[in-house]
Amino acid sequence: MRTWLNKAIAAAMVAAVILGAAATAARADRILTAKRIGIAGKITGLSAEGIIIEVDGEKRTVPVPDVAKVKADAYPDLERAEDAYAQGQAGKPQGYAEAERLYRDMTAAGKAAPQWLRVLVQWRMYRVYADSARPTEALDAYLELARGGANLVAGLKLPAPREDAQEANKAMLKKVDDALRMAAGKPYAGELQNFKASLLTLVGNPEDVMPMVEQLLASPDERTRQGAMLKQIELLVAAGKFDDAAAKLDANGPALAQNHPDDICFWRGRILKERGQNMDAALEFMRLPILYAARDKARAAEALWWAGQAMEAAEAPKDEVQKVYGEAVARYAGTPGAERAKRELVRLGK
Repeated sequence: MRTWLNKAIAAAMVAAVILGAAATAARADRILTAKRIGIAGKITGLSAEGIIIEVDGEKRTVPVPDVAKVKADAYPDLERAEDAYAQGQAGKPQGYAEAERLYRDMTAAGKAAPQWLRVLVQWRMYRVYADSARPTEALDAYLELARGGANLVAGLKLPAPREDAQEANKAMLKKVDDALRMAAGKPYAGELQNFKASLLTLVGNPEDVMPMVEQLLASPDERTRQGAMLKQIELLVAAGKFDDAAAKLDANGPALAQNHPDDICFWRGRILKERGQNMDAALEFMRLPILYAARDKARAAEALWWAGQAMEAAEAPKDEVQKVYGEAVARYAGTPGAERAKRELVRLGK
């Protein structure tokens, strides 16, 4: 009898250990990386390199730009926010709206959110602002991230300023000038300089922009040079120098291909459109939202608007043109391109 009882107690203890381990595993925080690698453990903080997660007593660090999704037991709304953010990334504007609400609530004034969570939310909100064509808020988020560490903005591209917001553009120009004084020698200074060139194109003297761009082309930083290459092509197109723009695009295409394939499609489309090769232009524009929408949703919407314009110039069937404009409205609501496309649909009677 005692032997049976001892065995029963031992079995119960083993079961308890197993159940306890399972419960611990179930309660583990989780980070999913951009390469779809899952890491389970306990998030313990933030370093200059990224979010720290302790796994079986060993600390691992995941750079914030490499974090695809986070789940943390102490913040149950975080998983909902991350799922909504993923929907926004997939082209559903309502996902971004829900994610923004949840992220704001978790990090609102008075909330005891840890630094790793605040930085993650700020990074996510930058993407929400950039994809929703809210450049002023995107710039503020970018500068706040940069103050936390240059690595936090590595690879981020500031969205194009809006042509219909000149006062906001002037205010951003002042912020950028102030930030550049603090960013000397830092890796993100080139992105700020290229953004300044975009702002000066709209609110400054355009003649002053090309010399600035030429200086940036001599930068030792590769990303700064690439941004300047694109700005140079944009300025040549705006000046009506389409052959020169095409020559620059051909010459710089190999250097731009890895980091800016979407921009290559866009400017190739613009040049073809201006040359009257309208259906070729439309096809080039449509490559962007098909292949590279996640890189810049505002640019994807703009490309669809231009595709519709090119198709109309080529006298394509009306219903096909309406489908293209409709795609911009349905997938990229709130962006300037979607707003333009909506006006075109009204004009076309839909």
